[in-house]
Amino acid sequence: MTATLLQGDTLASEIKTGLKKEIEQLKAKGSPPHLVAVQVGENPASRVYVRQQQKSCEEIGIEYELKELPDSTTQDELLDFIETLNQDGAVTGIILMMPLPQDIDARQVQIKISPDKDVEGMHPANMGRLVYGEMGLTPCTARAAVELLKASGVELKGKEVVIVGHSEIVGKPLALMLLASQMESPTLAVCHIATKDLSFHTKRADILFVAVGKPGLIQADMVKDGVIVIDVGINRVSVTDENGNPVLNEKGKPKKKTVGDVDFEGIKDKASFITPVPGGVGPMTTTMLLYNTVESAKKGAARR
Repeated sequence: MTATLLQGDTLASEIKTGLKKEIEQLKAKGSPPHLVAVQVGENPASRVYVRQQQKSCEEIGIEYELKELPDSTTQDELLDFIETLNQDGAVTGIILMMPLPQDIDARQVQIKISPDKDVEGMHPANMGRLVYGEMGLTPCTARAAVELLKASGVELKGKEVVIVGHSEIVGKPLALMLLASQMESPTLAVCHIATKDLSFHTKRADILFVAVGKPGLIQADMVKDGVIVIDVGINRVSVTDENGNPVLNEKGKPKKKTVGDVDFEGIKDKASFITPVPGGVGPMTTTMLLYNTVESAKKGAARR
């Protein structure tokens, strides 16, 4: 058995094609999607993400704007600024760039964002809607993982699903999404750092999600034949030669590669479906941000 790859790039392209049509319709109605990113202070890593966001938005016709605030911005000032964006009818989506300065409570700022403009799906109101089975504005990475699973065509009813990782942005909302249907939901187990025997649970999984950030956490002997694996992890590790020595790049520095949380080479011959890293959940996460931005614009149009 060789696993079928669940390619995020391919699925993302299909979804973007549909989003382009919806954006054209929104523009024709006078309700164009307009995403505003808010960044406080300088952060090189955040700036790279901003460029990726802008490029993705421009690709399908979403207006993208970066609002940069100085390092000296206080929490109250940031909260007031967010409120001005909430009240601005031309702004349909807001994303808060991380990290924020240490003296600012990121959770309090996130809560300040209007639930209808919360394109990251992290507002308590949007999280709460998941409890009721409403798939509205949902956390992007968790939604990306669900959409990739749907692409496999598997029926969830009766399946044993194991999620490794219980973060607020992936594990917890992912569990709620999978339990959204009263009659078609799988049987679910969520494992985490306090789980005593991880392998006991992963070996039972028909479908395995892993979102921990630890390369090589799941090995081939920890899964059963035919498992579907959705690897959410993105890790940068050193490339080594056959003797375990680091391989150097042209600048004499250790060469790096991107890997997930599972042993892809070992598991791909046991799994029925598996996501590659890179090229799996990553591209779909960005696309789900675009999807949420369009959904928030549709909410705005409905209120007019």
